[in-house]
Amino acid sequence: MINNFHWNQIQILTLANMKARYRKTIIGFFWVVLNPILMYSVQAFVFQKFLKIDLPNYYLFLLGGLLPWIFINSSWDSSTPSIVSNASILKSFQISPMIILSSSILDNFINFLTAFTILVIPALVFAGNVQLSLLMLPLAAITLMFFTLISTAILAILHVFYRDVKYVTHFLMSVLFFLTPIFYPQTFVPPHYQWLVELNPIYMIIKPFRASIYGGEITEILFMLLKANGLSFLLLLSFLKIWKTKKNELFLKL
Repeated sequence: MINNFHWNQIQILTLANMKARYRKTIIGFFWVVLNPILMYSVQAFVFQKFLKIDLPNYYLFLLGGLLPWIFINSSWDSSTPSIVSNASILKSFQISPMIILSSSILDNFINFLTAFTILVIPALVFAGNVQLSLLMLPLAAITLMFFTLISTAILAILHVFYRDVKYVTHFLMSVLFFLTPIFYPQTFVPPHYQWLVELNPIYMIIKPFRASIYGGEITEILFMLLKANGLSFLLLLSFLKIWKTKKNELFLKL
């Protein structure tokens, strides 16, 4: 359980990471949010204008799927090696590997929220139809954060013992991008493949987030959140088991 001391450590490390990243840059923090903004803008134009995906308020639809995907993907990519890459710090100071990991995820989450806020306000104004479902957005964002933290923690621990975990993860995410209804609606998937979409864990997490900004029904979003948090809870149990069995070997493998 995170106490005040651990939370202070997470805050200090998060601020240190942010300051180190922006040191000696001209526009600093803007570089971090530039990537998701450019990806979103280009894909929104290509998928709607070139591929002719005809959906009402498509820019809002894509925003609700693409940015959470970028957050999960970038967190897995940057934080999976975090325990190994910070081995010298962990060996020199009495600090939990989970503090290092949590500060990395929090850093990514701040970047995600900043980019999302910059994009969602004009997208909602352009759509001209603010829905009551937006009230569910904070719950969806917390669910997204919780899932990403727990799943990344599992990957980071496994990466200490099997250094090819980050490569396998990167490959799977590249494939899953096209198999997950991010830039196309779930209705585009043939009926006999719908079960694959429903079992996709990343889509299970992204779905309530998208529904919150795209005007989903409150009761439907609550059911989506229940499923998403159920998945995250199962991952938490898996993490606790892995941590219990592997924590004594962890520093020996660094």
